Amino acid sequence: MRLVARSGQSLIEQRREQSRRKRAAAGTLGNEFPTVERVRIELSFPVTTGPAPAAQAHVMYPPAPAYFEFACPYGDCDGGFDLNEIASSIMTSSTLHAQGTVQCSGSRIGMSRLPCNLQAHYRIAAEYESKTGSKK
Repeated sequence: MRLVARSGQSLIEQRREQSRRKRAAAGTLGNEFPTVERVRIELSFPVTTGPAPAAQAHVMYPPAPAYFEFACPYGDCDGGFDLNEIASSIMTSSTLHAQGTVQCSGSRIGMSRLPCNLQAHYRIAAEYESKTGSKK
């Protein structure tokens, strides 16, 4: 039997395909959290050396998948930031916002495959429909 070595690029592609499948399998925001009108997720990446990746903002409405995992902004990294548990907790308890820091779960592709360890400061803000139909 012949063994085929996996390239770093194929590992990244596999991880991204797995994330796409999970996103496709997730229910919609409206089905999972019926009172949510809108969710805004902001990510910023403080780095001490070199240029920082650009900040990101993601706005989701009821038809969007209820999936909150975001790829690392480094193109040679196979990881990302999983905010599913945090976002679900906020919306289940009808909390208006939360913020904190998470660390990339992946490795940078290269000769040594070092852990990425990029940190992301997140801020999640949710808007809810009140019982009278207005936002809160």
